[in-house]
Amino acid sequence: MFKLSSGFRSGLRILAVLAEHGSESPVPISLMVPKLNLSDKYLEQLLMSLKRAGLVRSVRGASGGFVLARAPEMISLLDILTALQGPIEFCDCGVQQCQDCLRPEIWEALEVCLGSSLASISLAHLIGQAPFQIMAHSVVLPDAPLWQDGAGI
Repeated sequence: MFKLSSGFRSGLRILAVLAEHGSESPVPISLMVPKLNLSDKYLEQLLMSLKRAGLVRSVRGASGGFVLARAPEMISLLDILTALQGPIEFCDCGVQQCQDCLRPEIWEALEVCLGSSLASISLAHLIGQAPFQIMAHSVVLPDAPLWQDGAGI
């Protein structure tokens, strides 16, 4: 089962709080801890991952804290997932003739399909600042007999 990590889900909540405050007013960790019900150490860890990925930036000083590094429309779900959970990899061996993977090209196609879907959804969509429309993506397997009946991935 493909499962999203608790760090990813918490990271989404952090980014939503930062988006709510806007890019001009830094949010201190002390304000985020009770709002998100996360420990300050865990929150710092997630914020550092988001900062390394260029999704948030820190502001020093008495009124410092964290702000989004880009507008919510410019932060994709793929950016967030990659920062907090790593790249999408169903078949991570990197070998086309891998004995453990059946048809690595299919897994690679699924990675591309999922990646493009996640890249098309922004933080603005997640927090309700932008309308969202479901778009269908498909993987074409011309040699698969199921495609003759209209089934697909």
